[in-house]
Amino acid sequence: MTQSVLVLRQFAESGITDVVLTPHVSAGELAFDKEDALERRDVAFTLLSREAPEKPRLHLGFEIMLDVPLVASILDDRRFSLAGSRYYLVEFPISVFEDDATSLLEGLVEGDAVPLVAHVERYRNCGVKSVAQWKQLGAKVQVDATTLTRSSERGHVARQLLGAGLVDVVAADNHGDDRVLGNAVQFLSNHESEHITRSLTEGNPRAVLEDVDMNPVPAVAFREGLWSRIKHYMGS
Repeated sequence: MTQSVLVLRQFAESGITDVVLTPHVSAGELAFDKEDALERRDVAFTLLSREAPEKPRLHLGFEIMLDVPLVASILDDRRFSLAGSRYYLVEFPISVFEDDATSLLEGLVEGDAVPLVAHVERYRNCGVKSVAQWKQLGAKVQVDATTLTRSSERGHVARQLLGAGLVDVVAADNHGDDRVLGNAVQFLSNHESEHITRSLTEGNPRAVLEDVDMNPVPAVAFREGLWSRIKHYMGS
């Protein structure tokens, strides 16, 4: 718990005002016993709250692994969404195929729920075309702040998605480590306008907390160097 408190203090020092806590749970688990998942999360939150600093403000949510279709009762229960909003943070198994991922998302957007797909750069079988299709369905898209800055294959995909105007949110997938949103803010400031950076890291995240529609984010024009392109084509 001490490590979590230290991370929250570091967030506050860097200007982060709000954090949504999203413990991992699978759709299969929720179909079996959703109340157990809620109880485990709420107990952990109570313990954290006793030591947590006043800032940043903490909100509850889940990151839901779509290993099976999400049952309707979960989509009707805002306790499983991000901060009680219409937005549900979801992820897929890394090896998921495009057709399977699209089918799972179709089941989510039929109601009032808005799926926010986490770290889309991870899914090797789903590229820019797949993500564009998810957006057409009504899903929102998030990429990881630290991965965005790297010259890896995943970093290249994250920048491709931003370059295609397909990303709504950049977030720090922090697990009590050194991954922070500032990595992406500094990186983006070297490539694009402050307006786009703020939309990705402040405006659209705030839309989640306020349960309002996100605003479209323009494409980011990246200028990747020759060495980065060579490393990408070599698969490093």
